[in-house]
Amino acid sequence: MDKNTIEKSMANKKDKLNTSYNISNNFKYVKSNISLLQAIELYGFNPVKKGTHYFILCPFHADKNPSLAIYEDVYHCFGCQAHGDVIDFTAKYFNLSPLEAVKKLSYDFGIPLSGIEPNKEIQKKDIKRQKFNRLLKNFKSKYDETYDYLCKLFQAYTRIKSLVEEPDDMDLEAFVEACKYQDLIEYWIDTLRNGSLKEQIDIIKEVKKW
Repeated sequence: MDKNTIEKSMANKKDKLNTSYNISNNFKYVKSNISLLQAIELYGFNPVKKGTHYFILCPFHADKNPSLAIYEDVYHCFGCQAHGDVIDFTAKYFNLSPLEAVKKLSYDFGIPLSGIEPNKEIQKKDIKRQKFNRLLKNFKSKYDETYDYLCKLFQAYTRIKSLVEEPDDMDLEAFVEACKYQDLIEYWIDTLRNGSLKEQIDIIKEVKKW
């Protein structure tokens, strides 16, 4: 075997080792950066939380009641016994090889991987989705905070009114405040419960100023 043949053979082996190393790293990177729950939601499922875990109708058999449990890193179906991680789920659901599933996850989540170009459009959509989720999370937090505050205030005003028995007590500052604002508080609570999103946001802003 001449020198050139030996060098080509060594170069091919090195390329194969590098390729194998990159593929292995890509698998690990995808699993550490894309949660199973994120992928399942992106692919159109609506997980329902029961206890400490989420469940969905298993797409791998005729499931009538949600039997596929979503754990932190793996899923398990108590009906058909399907089991695996985020790559396994994507591969099985879309009928792909594990490597094709890694590429799909890379494209769909806009994650750059060695040797794989990210899907720019999907990446833009994912950025918008993340921004929307942050806004929604902030709104829910403000909503819960405002609603809880108003309910406690309404209960306090009701209590104050119930304690007033003597005519002279009606001049007390707390009683006057309760009479003045309780109807407004009740209106705000009702709007938070039943109003449109715009009305709810307006109430949250108004209560904050108030």
